[in-house]
Amino acid sequence: MRSDELEVTVSTPASRSGSMRAADTDRIEVAQLLTDAAASGKLGLTEYESRLNRAYAAQTYDELDRLAADLPGAVTRGRSGPCRPAPSSVLLALLSGFERRGRWNVPRRLTTIALWGGGVVDLRYADFTAPEVEIRSYSIMGGQTILVPPEVNVDLRGIGVMGSFDDSVDGDGSPGAPVVRIRGLSVCGSVTVKRKKRKPAKA
Repeated sequence: MRSDELEVTVSTPASRSGSMRAADTDRIEVAQLLTDAAASGKLGLTEYESRLNRAYAAQTYDELDRLAADLPGAVTRGRSGPCRPAPSSVLLALLSGFERRGRWNVPRRLTTIALWGGGVVDLRYADFTAPEVEIRSYSIMGGQTILVPPEVNVDLRGIGVMGSFDDSVDGDGSPGAPVVRIRGLSVCGSVTVKRKKRKPAKA
């Protein structure tokens, strides 16, 4: 090779193997795809929850791909990108009430406040945008109810002063499913956390 010649080596990125370890982002993405399918009637409730549990427990891309391969919108995804949680938000009930139900994006941090009012946060049909969620709940002369689906893991710790703040929730979640950490304070009020099954979609 002459001294004025430059040897250039072009390398191509190694193809991503289906046996590679999946990231939280991938599991969340497939969970949202499954929820889309359930909401549109393409998956029944039992099949949806079965696949959802397997998606959260999946370790590799192959496992995730098999769960979504027969669904519309299933494509080769961008792998292992960073989780992009929904923005933190606050729900306030002041002599009134709030409700967050149905399909909505659960942020990484959610603060709920009931002052002489009440509120309901229903996570059963929501899309989780992060593997861990922190909910700060405060009730003063008011009451709040937080509903969690069967697969979600719950870490619950709060203080009740002349009121009640649940210190446990029935049942265990599923391996790999999102963790919801609930903290807060209830003064002459209540914060109630219930694990509740989803209802089949109406025909």
